[in-house]
Amino acid sequence: MSDIRGLLAGVLAGAGKVAVLGCGSLMRGDDAAGQLIAERLSGLDGNAKAFCGSSAPENFTGEIKRFCPDELLIIDAAELGKKPGTAELILPENVTGATFSTHMLPLKVMLDYLHRETGCRVHLLGIQAASLEFADGLTPDVAAAADTVVAVLLEILGNRRS
Repeated sequence: MSDIRGLLAGVLAGAGKVAVLGCGSLMRGDDAAGQLIAERLSGLDGNAKAFCGSSAPENFTGEIKRFCPDELLIIDAAELGKKPGTAELILPENVTGATFSTHMLPLKVMLDYLHRETGCRVHLLGIQAASLEFADGLTPDVAAAADTVVAVLLEILGNRRS
């Protein structure tokens, strides 16, 4: 895994309010990574908030708009062409076929909409999946990546209070 601590600290440094939106289907193996990360961050409060978007993250656009974050971090399984469990930031302008399409609305459309409506900076953290087969739970490499992402985000966001 790349230096995820450095990457996330870099994009979230100085942000007043941060929203984390986890995406993915709990029934599709590693596709659940983003959703499970958001669930584990559900205790954030104050100036950081996690949203569990599942396979229809567009259903949370209203809540995210009301929260009005400065930064929005979307976490999803992605085809990065890397070793399973690799996590990388994907520039919103590079989101085309880069993510697995288990969402109802194309992710690019949602990213553009939220940026336009809130003025927030949007970041996508992609995690390379090993398997998208119907399965319960993450593969070991993706589970380890999810643990790291949760720990780093709790470290970065855990002390944000309004």
